[in-house]
Amino acid sequence: RVDQLKYDVQHLQTALRNFQHRRYIREQQERQREELLARTFTTNDSDTTIPIDETLQFNESLQDAHRGMDDLIGSGTNILQGLRDQRMTLKGTHKKILDVANMLG
Repeated sequence: RVDQLKYDVQHLQTALRNFQHRRYIREQQERQREELLARTFTTNDSDTTIPIDETLQFNESLQDAHRGMDDLIGSGTNILQGLRDQRMTLKGTHKKILDVANMLG
């Protein structure tokens, strides 16, 4: 009978410890949940931020410079084409003047 009582006491003590442990875990989880819900989140420190605005402005500046160079190349191409056309016109005029000079003697 004493052995049975010892066994029952041990069994009840183990059950009590398990119950207390589960209760402690549950209370800890509730505290953590409340801390998370009550916590106000802020932005990251400046050490961890990425300067997106500066990078975006730099990218836009590069695109503007690229467009400007394309416009400059296009203008240069048009100017060269105009000079070629003028050369052909002047060659034709020069030939006609030589033909008229040869006719007149």
